[in-house]
Amino acid sequence: MQRVTQRPEYLAVAATGRKWVTPAFILQAMPGDDISLAPRAGFTVSKKVGNAVVRNRARRRIKEAARMILPANGQRGWAYVFIGRQAATDYPFEKLGADMRWALAKLASGADLSPRGNSKPHRKS
Repeated sequence: MQRVTQRPEYLAVAATGRKWVTPAFILQAMPGDDISLAPRAGFTVSKKVGNAVVRNRARRRIKEAARMILPANGQRGWAYVFIGRQAATDYPFEKLGADMRWALAKLASGADLSPRGNSKPHRKS
């Protein structure tokens, strides 16, 4: 699996990419210029999630799910950034994988109409 490793790449995906929120992670995605490249992935978990042990557990679980799912379900040439959330540490692994497939499909299909996420329109009361 190709990796997103440099801070400017993470910032570019965050600024210009689309996102999908799940209970265990937030997925940010940005199409690349070269569709011949394999999908690239980056992983991060903030200190809000917990101490280093908890953050590493969340990151490892998300990385393993991405390693299994991204090659088959990710778009060629795209860059993906997975941001771990608190639920990632004890979320069922099968559900984590299903959520990842769902998020990748939604972002690939263009269901995410806004450039920054899957936010629902506000209702007026």
